[in-house]
Amino acid sequence: MKIIEKKPHIIRKAVYLCLIIFFIWVTLDNALIHTTYTTVQIKGLPDSFSGYRIVQVSDLHNNLYGPGQSYLISCIKAAKPDIIVVTGDLIDRNTHDVDNAMAFISRAVEIAPVFYVTGNHESDVLNEYKDLMIRMNRAGVTELDNKSTSLVSDGDVITLAGIRDPAFDWSRSSAETADAEIKKALEGCDREQVTVLLSHRPELLKTYAANGVDLVLTGHAHGGQVRLPFVGPIYSPSQGLFPKLTSGLYREGETQMFVSRGIGNGIAPYRFNDGPELAVIILEKA
Repeated sequence: MKIIEKKPHIIRKAVYLCLIIFFIWVTLDNALIHTTYTTVQIKGLPDSFSGYRIVQVSDLHNNLYGPGQSYLISCIKAAKPDIIVVTGDLIDRNTHDVDNAMAFISRAVEIAPVFYVTGNHESDVLNEYKDLMIRMNRAGVTELDNKSTSLVSDGDVITLAGIRDPAFDWSRSSAETADAEIKKALEGCDREQVTVLLSHRPELLKTYAANGVDLVLTGHAHGGQVRLPFVGPIYSPSQGLFPKLTSGLYREGETQMFVSRGIGNGIAPYRFNDGPELAVIILEKA
């Protein structure tokens, strides 16, 4: 009789313990920056660019990682980047906190050249975005707003281009806007050179491929925010339920696209099985 009475008590303790462990795991997974390393093989990449490291910070959303972004900066330093790229949603439509974004930017430019393209959140807070751009320009950030630039290594050159997020122009579809912006960004470029494109949105992969870029770096999907075992990502902005393009490397024809899970949160305050990602892209000659 006593054994029967103890069973519910033991079960309750086990359930509470499991809930505590689960809570600790989710909290740590959301607080820790997960640095990932992805090697991308590209045909025609100049020899001097083999091993070239691009650190990608996407979807910061004004999150703060340590005093003055010290934790984030230490992770970037450890990755030893040749360049740092920011692929949109550096600020957030709800918090408007430019200072957190600039705490990251002001220290990142001391590590490596920083290149930036906008996300959809910047389009919703135009006053803050203008303030951010003034401060980033002063800090030495290169904004690739439908523009391109050259990356040079030991005399070899590849093209780095970027497009403004389609949310800045609702007069046509996102695909039509992105297509026009890519053509503008690459106007006058040597198309024989390897081209890396910075853009916020992964769902436009077919548009990127149609323009013949070699590698696209994107974010926006937040890794699906919640990733369930045996199910995968649950929801992504612009892709809806059970999105297909949320994390890692994808291919369409000769175009490869890397999707960062992002390093901050948007509407949802927590991620599940989808920790903040600092992506390190390592170029390699195919």
